[in-house]
Amino acid sequence: MESRLIIDGAVGARVNLALEEALLRENRALILRLWGNERSVIIGRAQLASFETDVDRCEREGIPIVRRLTAGGAVYNGPGNINWSLFVGSGFAAGSIRYRWSVREVFRMAAGVVVRAAASCGVKSLLDEPNRSLSADGKVSGMAAYLSREGLLCHGTLLLDADLEEAAVLTKPADVHLERRYTRSRAMKVANTGIESDAFIASMRSAVEEETGEEIEPGQPTDLEHRSTELLLPKYNDPLWNVGDPFVWRSA
Repeated sequence: MESRLIIDGAVGARVNLALEEALLRENRALILRLWGNERSVIIGRAQLASFETDVDRCEREGIPIVRRLTAGGAVYNGPGNINWSLFVGSGFAAGSIRYRWSVREVFRMAAGVVVRAAASCGVKSLLDEPNRSLSADGKVSGMAAYLSREGLLCHGTLLLDADLEEAAVLTKPADVHLERRYTRSRAMKVANTGIESDAFIASMRSAVEEETGEEIEPGQPTDLEHRSTELLLPKYNDPLWNVGDPFVWRSA
């Protein structure tokens, strides 16, 4: 299967996250996905939503809270940011883009592409290990990853011209101690890059093509990937998955 560039591919936070898991399951090559999302709060796989975002406000304002497959902290999605996703099949290797069985190495690989793409758009940033990209003004992108024997997913959000006040309010963690098995978000100064969405898409495509030495053909999810998304969607529509206890959901 050829490498693909997928721009968007789904509509709505729940479908977007279901598609992320479907692409991870079905991909055996390389996919670069660049996508927008509705105003939403995306929490990490092992988080308790009630301690990582303002659940009441989200309910009042119709802001979806969706749990993703990958670990890490809560992030704000909406107008003014763009999500990027790298899917690498276990048999894929071209330049620095290759399957790796180390989360830190995956973060370094992905950050190299994102940092290069931002630099092409006039924004200097660097990797703050393990999984944050910083500009001189603050955090501009975070990353999360999932590794399986079939392939890996590393994805993140780049702030372009987002509502930073709302992002901070909706991802402010409660000052409460929880069991160590629950991942906690970290309050951190964030900053917009001012990059135009189309410019970043073009720069990410160029950065990946330079790393792999191959052209990435624009495409859309396959029929198989769409079917897989539909099969996964009940999970991403399930309130217990999204705002319940993730460890209870796993055992259900």
